[in-house]
Amino acid sequence: MDRWMSVRTLLKHSRHVDGFKPGRYLSQVTVSQARLQEFIRAELSYFAAQHTQALSLEQIVEASTPGKVARLVHKELPFRFAARIEHIEAVTGWEQQLELQQLHEIFLDSFSELRMSEPPGTEDCPLSVSDLREYTEVIRNVRKRHRPVVALLAEAFRKMMHNDAAWIEDDAFQSWADTFLLSRISTEMLTSHYMAVVESHDPSAAQLLSEDHIGIVDTKCNPGRICEEAAKAVQAMYRSPRRQLAGNLNIEVHSHSDSGSLSAIEFSYIPKYLFYIVQELIKNSARATVEACEMDRRRTLSQRPIVVTVCADQKQVAIRIADQGGGVPFGKADEIWSYRFSTSKQPVQEYLESGSPLAGWGVGLPLGRLYARYLGGSLELMNVPGTGVDAYLFLRRIAPEGVPRSSISDSLAPV
Repeated sequence: MDRWMSVRTLLKHSRHVDGFKPGRYLSQVTVSQARLQEFIRAELSYFAAQHTQALSLEQIVEASTPGKVARLVHKELPFRFAARIEHIEAVTGWEQQLELQQLHEIFLDSFSELRMSEPPGTEDCPLSVSDLREYTEVIRNVRKRHRPVVALLAEAFRKMMHNDAAWIEDDAFQSWADTFLLSRISTEMLTSHYMAVVESHDPSAAQLLSEDHIGIVDTKCNPGRICEEAAKAVQAMYRSPRRQLAGNLNIEVHSHSDSGSLSAIEFSYIPKYLFYIVQELIKNSARATVEACEMDRRRTLSQRPIVVTVCADQKQVAIRIADQGGGVPFGKADEIWSYRFSTSKQPVQEYLESGSPLAGWGVGLPLGRLYARYLGGSLELMNVPGTGVDAYLFLRRIAPEGVPRSSISDSLAPV
């Protein structure tokens, strides 16, 4: 029997499980909770043992109808959630770590819910939004359940530093964290795309997506505009009364015309992920600039502008974010990409203020780089101690008919 079939369908056809009578619907099946858990655990072991490929943006964009994206979600998510459960269980003493327990429960509950559900119809049967209402509610529940994942993981990192400092310092931990967060990116991208596709095909939706969107992908994404929105969001954060700044942040955004034309830069990309990355980079520059002004009052905030420059050619878009916040001492420069490193003194408050999954927890820069790499780009920093930091974000132009596959190595492939 096809292993992608849900537990719901498996039970429906089974004749070998004690304590239940098979029927057409799950509501007609009677099975003990203990026996059902055995089924789920067997499913979990099977899916975790399978080798899977990194989920590419091309696969996501190709799933442009409700039926296609529902079947992609049904096929792919159980593998990734099962692998994350096994990933957590590989950590020595995870059962005594509250945040890892909570993460384990989140992924197990989502895996179980997905395996008890499936889209109706067959592979070749087109599905409407109304056909998928029950399954859509399952995906909505999964997304809601997974909202605290990054915050829980970051807090788990902090506790691991005290309990197993040797492992935290080791490259194996960096690889473990990268793999976990890459999986988070792929599954969040997939469930976001599912909801966007379904809503775009739902006449009753409050706001239909424009024709420029294919699910979560904007085929006319304007990086200059997104940088302006990110700059305004950071400025709003620093206008908060609790910060009591002497002046306002000076953030300049310069967007140049597309190379070889006079038109604004537009390309196919996922706007919300670009916003997250740019917002995190500007926040880091803003924090450094504020602290530099507090240490040296000879120059005000307005005299230390954060300059965002956007340019492009036919192959890629480049964004540079340059500050005069004093840079990072040479001795700490290598720590910038470490999950041990955080420039935020109030991660909880910053996370609540910004709403960004990258905010404040010491995972911002490495997670931002993973987002960029997952979508075929790169993020690099040029650090000049005593002066400032220039961040360079390079994004490959993508199109629905030719989206580049991730360049992430097999060892970091999100599963």
